[in-house]
Amino acid sequence: MYNTDFPRFVLLLVIVFSGITLKSQTTKEAVILYNSKPVLAEITTEGSVNKIISEEPDFLKGFTLKVMDYGQVVADQQNKANKPSNPVVSITTAPASQAYAVESHDFKSIPFEAEYATLSDLAIERLDEVISHLKTHTGSKIVLRSLSLKDDSLINKNRLNSIQTYLKIRGIDIQRVSFESLVGDLNANEIKVHFLD
Repeated sequence: MYNTDFPRFVLLLVIVFSGITLKSQTTKEAVILYNSKPVLAEITTEGSVNKIISEEPDFLKGFTLKVMDYGQVVADQQNKANKPSNPVVSITTAPASQAYAVESHDFKSIPFEAEYATLSDLAIERLDEVISHLKTHTGSKIVLRSLSLKDDSLINKNRLNSIQTYLKIRGIDIQRVSFESLVGDLNANEIKVHFLD
């Protein structure tokens, strides 16, 4: 009878496949919509995007995405312009454990289309300026502030998530980002980015 390494080979295969299985349980690849474009991304089991792998231009071939009625948006904006607006804002209290810093008077406004949470080209351009500032000033942090009629606005949560995902993909530590929801008498279609020194 010949001496073989069969048991060692089987053990090696079991170890390799166990490692692959454990890795696949923490992340997976899926096609998602990123700025209204389908992309192949690596996502965690919690739903966070680790990285974008490639674009998938033909993924939605044969489907039609709902397109916003811009005529209605312009009419809504004109109606709002005709109404006097004196917003009253109340601030949601932050947790007692949150550390505070001196807030700069500089801020960036990240615009969004009404009822949408996708990042437009202008929003990405402004976020790139924020990222540039954060990479230059490594001790700086930012506060993302939203304004809505109610504290638990789903659209604002989705907008904040879009910004957070973009910052994470571009290499910004999310520990440098905090969020505040402001409650007032209007739903603002923007997120303000305030710098903390």
